[in-house]
Amino acid sequence: MTQDSPENIGSAIAAARRDLAAAEDENRSLHAELSLIERSVGLRMLVRAREGVAEIASRVRHPLWSAGTIAGKVGSLGPLAAGRRAATHLLHRAHPLRLLAPVRSWTDRGNATEAVRWIGPLSIRHTPCEALLCHPNSGVEFRLNVMPGSQFVTEVGVSPRMWREHPSPVEFAVEIRSLSGEWARSAYRTVDAAGHVTDRRWHRLRIAIPAEVQRYGQSVAVTLSAVVPSGASTDGAWAVFGEPRLERRRPAAEVKLSVAAFVSRVRQAGLASALRVAHDASAGQEAERYAKWCSSTSPTAADLELIAQEAKGLAFQPRIDIVTPVYNTDPKWLRACIESVRAQVYPHWHLCLADDASTSAATVAVLREYESDPRISIVRLAKNSHISAASNAALEKGAGEFVALLDHDDELTPDALFHVARFLNAEPAADFIYSDEDKLDLTGSRCDPYFKPDWSPDHFLTCMYTCHLMVVRRSLLEEVGAFRRGYEGAQDYDLVLRLMERTRSIHHIPRILYHWRKLPESTASAGLAKPWAMDAGRLALEDYIKRNDLRADVLPGPAPGVFRIKRTIRGTPLVSIVIPTAGRLRREGAREFDLLASCVRSIRQLTSWQEYELIIVAEPAGLQPTTLAALDGARHTVVTDDGTAFNFSRKINLGVSRAKGEHLVLLNDDVEVTDPEWLTSMLEQSQDPGVGAVGAKLLYPDGRLQHIGMVLGVGGLAAHAFHQHPGASPGYASSAVSIRNYSAVTAACLMTRRTVFDQVGGFDEGLPIDFNDIDFCLRVRQAGFRIVFTPYAQLFHHESASAGPRDKRREDLELMRQRWGALIDDDPYYNPNLTREGADYRLAGSPAVTNSGTWRPSPPDSSGR
Repeated sequence: MTQDSPENIGSAIAAARRDLAAAEDENRSLHAELSLIERSVGLRMLVRAREGVAEIASRVRHPLWSAGTIAGKVGSLGPLAAGRRAATHLLHRAHPLRLLAPVRSWTDRGNATEAVRWIGPLSIRHTPCEALLCHPNSGVEFRLNVMPGSQFVTEVGVSPRMWREHPSPVEFAVEIRSLSGEWARSAYRTVDAAGHVTDRRWHRLRIAIPAEVQRYGQSVAVTLSAVVPSGASTDGAWAVFGEPRLERRRPAAEVKLSVAAFVSRVRQAGLASALRVAHDASAGQEAERYAKWCSSTSPTAADLELIAQEAKGLAFQPRIDIVTPVYNTDPKWLRACIESVRAQVYPHWHLCLADDASTSAATVAVLREYESDPRISIVRLAKNSHISAASNAALEKGAGEFVALLDHDDELTPDALFHVARFLNAEPAADFIYSDEDKLDLTGSRCDPYFKPDWSPDHFLTCMYTCHLMVVRRSLLEEVGAFRRGYEGAQDYDLVLRLMERTRSIHHIPRILYHWRKLPESTASAGLAKPWAMDAGRLALEDYIKRNDLRADVLPGPAPGVFRIKRTIRGTPLVSIVIPTAGRLRREGAREFDLLASCVRSIRQLTSWQEYELIIVAEPAGLQPTTLAALDGARHTVVTDDGTAFNFSRKINLGVSRAKGEHLVLLNDDVEVTDPEWLTSMLEQSQDPGVGAVGAKLLYPDGRLQHIGMVLGVGGLAAHAFHQHPGASPGYASSAVSIRNYSAVTAACLMTRRTVFDQVGGFDEGLPIDFNDIDFCLRVRQAGFRIVFTPYAQLFHHESASAGPRDKRREDLELMRQRWGALIDDDPYYNPNLTREGADYRLAGSPAVTNSGTWRPSPPDSSGR
């Protein structure tokens, strides 16, 4: 890379980034924070001892303050902390601002991105909070919807890392204002960690949402800012906001249901399982769980010896070339990278290093150290030609049947290539293989695991999720032209986009085989570290669109590295919206609501796509007068279901039999349209001939998630992913805010083509209430089509969140198990290392595979993609 390339940033900025990353890692250590607290308090007492009688009272408080610190430490451990977190989770609903992208941020320090940023958990006096650094003088603004009875809550404080630096007092300010200009509220707090020992803790600020807010959905702006007094130094004042959030008390009925669910879990699975689920739901213990998981899954020396013996017995032992471009790599990271290859227990590999004209003598010296190893080839480019050219140069030095990609500062697990070779023995036709991965922080500790789904082509078109480890058949790699110049930063994304056009034999090994170095200047550290990589990713997608004549635009997604391909609708196809209904009013207290009338009105008033018809499947008693009034003037048909008992599947089939549209939408009568583009967003996916069903993002009226897709094997059969999480939650790896493949989506709002519906035989009327949508989706997949969720179709679902779980018919459960047991137990879109105790993508309590145990690769999706 050239001296003026984006990667070659100034040394001062790079140093600052490294310092800040180191600070973030240190903030995650509870023991380090405790040590600082103890030292700071002791030093402060010695200083105060000289300051005279006026300060004696302050010194007298110190023993009590120390006692409070000890009590805080005790309260942060084990059952006490878990109980406190569980009680908070039981009584309150929280909507953290860290789940939202800021509207704007500002600072007088030059770089708002560095001055205002999330830095992870920060513990002050043993109370950890997700911390938003707001280095004075700086501020940030968020926008969100609020609901009656809620309040805004945040902790404020100064990072313990700075206490010994005698930081200036910090003035914290929080302001909430309605975007309509009707009201505004604010709260302030000054924290002087240097002048007052008692300020060395979190201080809580609250702002109650005023009574004027009568409904959910009122938009507000929340502004957080931190400044120091005029003339004071800002250097040591590391101001932090702790978990700023909207919070409301849960209704008593919801609390009772949660308690009932806990008791039910105790009865079904025992007290230990119920406590574990409650603890995990409220504690966010993933970092600690992952550390324990790593210790139980990392192969020991004895395990590696057994693996080496097994490798010798493999019938097919392909040579795997590891391609690694190098440019001015820090010697310690380059050496660690190379040694991770030399430590492979699978012996048939060759490391191909391409030095992209490094100007660092230290980097060149490390490469010379390995020149004598016959298993390593090194090529030196005459001039800096960037990563694509360097990768191709490395590729030319090998002759193996398969090629693995390894970045110059990352590491392979010692068993990585063995698991690839073993997979190839089970699936010899595999053209492209990828694995799970995690990251190494600056201390060398493993963190941020990414447990991926099996091949998900629609999800891949939103983000480069396959990443590392990637292994490609050499002949296919050469056939597509290897790496292309002009896509640096996303050259691997561009490569896979071309590979997926030539092969359907794409496979996933659900094991962590790759460690991504989390350096401050790397993409692994922060998604915005390399903005030109985002531009290159967009260019790669645009080229893919041109090659495949998709007629679409590439738009920015909701997170760094995430895109949206917005497709143009071909023609003006008619959409038939089939709404089965019992036609009854819903009662809430003394009031009655005609939800079907509200559903119809919302469709007519808000839907931008006008080529639709409404098919209402009613009971013999007919429709409410309010519903008939809502339908007046609309293109609609009312079909009467004469069945004796309510059968959702029968109503769907009956409604479809009267539909005239090329596309069908199956819609519950308690769904309300909130986004004019909902139908268009679903239609652009449904028109893809490879897609068989499309699901929407459904929210409860209070903003919580109701549906973003369904995960099989959870709770015995299936569950909604991230059910009842905050509506703005990004989900796992942005899964709640990006287009994604699932095994099933709910028929509360499901689009499919009429031809697909007829091909699979419609809905199974033997499943009258439950599981019929899951069964339909699995038959659609069995027929070779994909299931897609789109977050860009967003609606409210008035399904009662307080109705509680309804007992499912035993015969329905048995039928689904008999028909789909293998798929239910092995959902390809939900990694086997994730828990089956809830569909929230937490790490499973025990590993899916042992250190050296065998693992059978699952077949690819029935669509072949």
